Amino acid sequence: MRIACAQYALSDGDPVANRERSVAAISDASGADADLVVLPELSNSGCDLSREQAFEIAEETGDPHGPTLRAWREMVEETGIFVVGGLLERDGDLLHNSAVVVGPGFFGCYRKTHLWDGEKLLYEAGRGLPVFETPLGRVGVLICYDAWFSEAARTLALRGADLLCIPSNAPDDWVPEEQRRGALTMLNVHAISHANANRIFVACANRVEDGYQGRSCIVDPTGGILAFGSTVERELVYADIDAERSRKEKRLTGCSHSFGDRNPDVYNKVSAFGS
Repeated sequence: MRIACAQYALSDGDPVANRERSVAAISDASGADADLVVLPELSNSGCDLSREQAFEIAEETGDPHGPTLRAWREMVEETGIFVVGGLLERDGDLLHNSAVVVGPGFFGCYRKTHLWDGEKLLYEAGRGLPVFETPLGRVGVLICYDAWFSEAARTLALRGADLLCIPSNAPDDWVPEEQRRGALTMLNVHAISHANANRIFVACANRVEDGYQGRSCIVDPTGGILAFGSTVERELVYADIDAERSRKEKRLTGCSHSFGDRNPDVYNKVSAFGS
């Protein structure tokens, strides 16, 4: 199947402009014959919001759908593409930084588990790491800062994810210029690490504009980069993948296995450290 990651600028607090851009990105991905497209984090809202703005823009994920989710579902039904997109979600009096998985006759929702900085003042953290069984394969979802926690990616991989999708609004790395890793951002580094350690595909779609790095990427189970975006341009990056590789390539050598060599008894003894 063909996976696409759409990177583009968002307008914080302008859901109409953001919706138009997301629909254009889905259309571009469909035109490139993609089977699934990943959109950035908080694609309907942007991330620099007051609480009042957030409640006004946030959308319910149940019926009837809000305008952004409704537009995505219409595109899905029209083109047959799957969409993994970040969505500011409202559930009663609670707000969530969420990502939805939308396909023909399919819907799933993940709520960001690890909240970054001031997000803790706006959003309720998610409490689950689901793997979505889709006709394309088993899809796990993390959102931006979630990718900084190896436990989250490993949990999804152990639960059978073939593909890890990461909608993001990743800003500067705060790494001194002389210590940077060439063109790689920290989001890329985490994507490569998760793909290699868990032998799965990883697709990151990152916002791109002043203050946001772009560098959307698609990584294969070896950790090799299949597609890589720029730091300055609206762009669609895509790659053809075989999801079966995520299931077949866990064995590294005749005596080494990425999951079989784990030692959970040791990890359980230290899991509470650092709290």
